[in-house]
Amino acid sequence: MKKSWRTLLLGLLTVSCAWLLGTGIVAKAATVKDGLYQVPVKILKEKEETTSTANQFFGSQAVARVTGAQTTLILTSNGAQFISSMTVADQPAAVVKTVDKQALYQVTIAGQKSPLAASFKLTTPVGKMTEAARVALDWAKAKQLSDSVTTTDLLAAGTTLAQQAAKTATVTPTIPAATTTKTTTETPATKQYWRYRVLQGDKMSASQANQYYTNVATVTPSGTGYRITLNVQYAKSLKLGARAVVPESINGQSVPASHVTYGESGQNETMSYWFKINKLSQLTAKLIPGQIHVTVPALNMSQVFPVRFQFAASGAADQAQAAQVAALPSKTTRATPTASTTPDRSTQELPATGDRASKTGTVVGLILLSLSLIWRGGWTREAR
Repeated sequence: MKKSWRTLLLGLLTVSCAWLLGTGIVAKAATVKDGLYQVPVKILKEKEETTSTANQFFGSQAVARVTGAQTTLILTSNGAQFISSMTVADQPAAVVKTVDKQALYQVTIAGQKSPLAASFKLTTPVGKMTEAARVALDWAKAKQLSDSVTTTDLLAAGTTLAQQAAKTATVTPTIPAATTTKTTTETPATKQYWRYRVLQGDKMSASQANQYYTNVATVTPSGTGYRITLNVQYAKSLKLGARAVVPESINGQSVPASHVTYGESGQNETMSYWFKINKLSQLTAKLIPGQIHVTVPALNMSQVFPVRFQFAASGAADQAQAAQVAALPSKTTRATPTASTTPDRSTQELPATGDRASKTGTVVGLILLSLSLIWRGGWTREAR
């Protein structure tokens, strides 16, 4: 008898639980009828429940159009300059509109699932990469905007959301330019300009850093030698701060703070630094090694990269003429071994350089852009 009662009670509990779960789930799903909704959204780390660094580049609300078993999402982002492509739930997310510098990404998914796996292909100051995160939608707090399911109304709702996001966007504080000691030496009349290219530290191909160096150095007589000044610039709109690039060493010597100047020019952040040589022939005798420290706060990246500088065979009287100097030599010249120099072993052919465009535009291949990135520490590495 006890066994039969026990069996009966277990049966009743099983049926009750099944009924409660079933009616609860069905009722909740039934509340998400066809129409337009505003849904809270967060970008989470790939394997954790905390927000990713990428979250700051997306709006806190999304627009969702529910039509039967499909949901079309509109996500707003102010970081489109770093994103070359994006997928959500294995579906491509495309930019359908830009409003007040806010990009509207549209993607269609099945149902109202959350969180959704996301993948981002990024362009950073040090190369391209693919990163992962998750898009979490809080459907329990979804607010219905209308019963409409038209594309026109969907984009209109997304536009309104982007305008609101633009008003509340956080402005990156401007880092004051460093105070440096100015030289009192008058500029000699024999100042020259030399074209150069930035190569990778271990390969005879252009470094990613080549895109934000101006590729024309200023050469001025100084004492018994020459001062070589290199210049870097990148767009303020990238919000990388005034010290995204810091020179660590050049030609085997550390770069002291007094040799570095930070500033701005129009819409660009600027940085220049200098080193000395005894003879102009040292510019072309061998590749000149260096190291630069690249920081991209938005991508949680801070790393030192080796580079090498290859100068043209001769200089010019002004910058315009220097930019037109014949292409850099196809082979490097070996230096005669001395106590202060070492022979360069790289004599292979270099790829043609062609004429470079002005560096006053944005650095889209980076990301001091993609801007490597950017987000590697904030998305993938945060999750590990």
